[in-house]
Amino acid sequence: MKRMLYFLALLSILSFACSISITPTPQLVTAPPPTLEMPTATQPQPATLPPMTPESPTPQTNVTCNEISLYLEELMGSGFNCETIPASTEGMEMHPQYTQLTMNGYALADKFFNPHISVYPIQEYTNLYPENIPSAVADLQALIGGGASSEANLPFLPVFPAVQVFRAQYRVLPFMSGGGIRYLTLYAQYFAPVNNHDLFYTYQGLTSDGMYWVSAILPINNPILPDNADNPPGGMTWEEFSNSYEMYSADITNQLDSQTSDSYMPTLAALDALVASIVIFP
Repeated sequence: MKRMLYFLALLSILSFACSISITPTPQLVTAPPPTLEMPTATQPQPATLPPMTPESPTPQTNVTCNEISLYLEELMGSGFNCETIPASTEGMEMHPQYTQLTMNGYALADKFFNPHISVYPIQEYTNLYPENIPSAVADLQALIGGGASSEANLPFLPVFPAVQVFRAQYRVLPFMSGGGIRYLTLYAQYFAPVNNHDLFYTYQGLTSDGMYWVSAILPINNPILPDNADNPPGGMTWEEFSNSYEMYSADITNQLDSQTSDSYMPTLAALDALVASIVIFP
């Protein structure tokens, strides 16, 4: 059983919802917490892809969900659900009304997260969190421009009651209505081995008009990773693993950064193409 570390300080930006009837935030398995703090991973340096120009061909879109359109290839999904998530203005998990597109028939099934793309109205979020959202937007804008964030963690919405334990395959990537960043990550409340059940590709972007924040959460696998986080690597005990977690995190980040696009399932190129095709209509 995993030894869990619960974090008292949750970031108070927003919440995570998954359906028209709001789906509860996913909860991780509970176990006695370790006594050490999770180390903070080093923020990666940006690797920028060529920006889209006015001469770039507009990709065909075959899916429309409220204000979002995109091109959904067969590998990415055989269908989709379009949901309008109602606003929640009470408690610690507040958020405005937003659009969520969930893929059906995705290449990977039975992972921690369902594959989905959410579109959040920035001004409405700012009204709920006036002290937090503007700085999050500024951090993401800085990264899109090739700079650095003021935070140790890469920008991410929504906020989970867990820690962003590592980041790999970081890259600046434009989409049809703006710019953003993509990377691989995993959130946990304990010293988690990076694994294929919990790992996901995420895209965090801003529309050029500053009206919307686009967040994609798409499961991804690589054959060098274990299927799950049931056991620490190398036959270590959980205590031994937690004591060496900072070294482990740096090593697994380097390993995943060295993997080719085609070694991932789905490929990084396919996921990049999906998010690059996104068009947001105000």
